[in-house]
Amino acid sequence: MKKIGKNKKQPKKRDLKSRRKRLRNQLEKATAAYYASLSGEALEEENRIGLAMADASSHVNFDE
Repeated sequence: MKKIGKNKKQPKKRDLKSRRKRLRNQLEKATAAYYASLSGEALEEENRIGLAMADASSHVNFDE
């Protein structure tokens, strides 16, 4: 961890873990709400974009 000012305490690991968990849950709920709010046409467009991104990324050689 990066050192910070001498009068400031670094967060404890359990605090960081609970914060990450809370933020993950918050993101999960927001994502679910977003997809639930989409019309059928918008949802189809999201799926088309996702498939196009997956296809494009399959052509990338990450080892180079």
